[in-house]
Amino acid sequence: MSLLARFEEVAERLFTGPFKKNISRLQPVEIAKELVKAMLKHKQVSVSRVYVPNVYRVFLHSGDWGPLASFGDAFLIELLKYVYKEGERSGFTFLTKPAIELHADDTVKAREMFIEVDFDDSVDMKWDDDADEAADESNWPERTNVLKNPVKTNFQLAEDSGRNSDYFLEIIEGLDAGKIFPLARGTLYIGRHAQCELMLSDPEVSRRHVTLTQGEQGWMLDDLGSTNGTWVNSQRITLEAVAPGDRIQIGQTVMMIKRRTA
Repeated sequence: MSLLARFEEVAERLFTGPFKKNISRLQPVEIAKELVKAMLKHKQVSVSRVYVPNVYRVFLHSGDWGPLASFGDAFLIELLKYVYKEGERSGFTFLTKPAIELHADDTVKAREMFIEVDFDDSVDMKWDDDADEAADESNWPERTNVLKNPVKTNFQLAEDSGRNSDYFLEIIEGLDAGKIFPLARGTLYIGRHAQCELMLSDPEVSRRHVTLTQGEQGWMLDDLGSTNGTWVNSQRITLEAVAPGDRIQIGQTVMMIKRRTA
């Protein structure tokens, strides 16, 4: 029996009733297939080995996320084992045993998914990879902490959010130079992630790099744990009040808050 067929068999035992073979729902085997595609797409070839990502973040519509989340770690352990076995079968190397996170994200359409991957040697996943024991619930770890609660990742600002047409954010240096984004009350997510309000092309920018929040007292810039940091007027910051005219730099991208002139 192929690894995929075996995974589907185990998944069918987990997901019975209205979920099983319901064509209106995203099927577990579809997630398994897309994870392997992501693994192959992002493999890195070294002199003697082929490395593949060991961290996978799967973003699903909340309607698809809910039924899967109800089964907790049981489903995720089967996904982990499937991805790991597929990688081993192909002769690939993982930095550590893989970790998978499922996130609810209503910017993703129903029955679709968005997958982010990482290479992270600090991941410490402990689970039994004996495929013969996969269906025995007594052998699953007590917790793996890889299912995430629904998070709001639709950053589109509402029309009534206090939009202030007097101010905008302009990119003055970098690959996206010339791009302008009107500012409003609320939080603007900036990064390379396709679901950030301001998506940048700069490869040195993290997927969700920084937020710019406008409140009663002005704007606050908050670095989201980015790899390369956030800088304001040549000073590295984590959380900083910013004003029009300040030079905000992330990666090779420099931005500035400006006020429209009459």
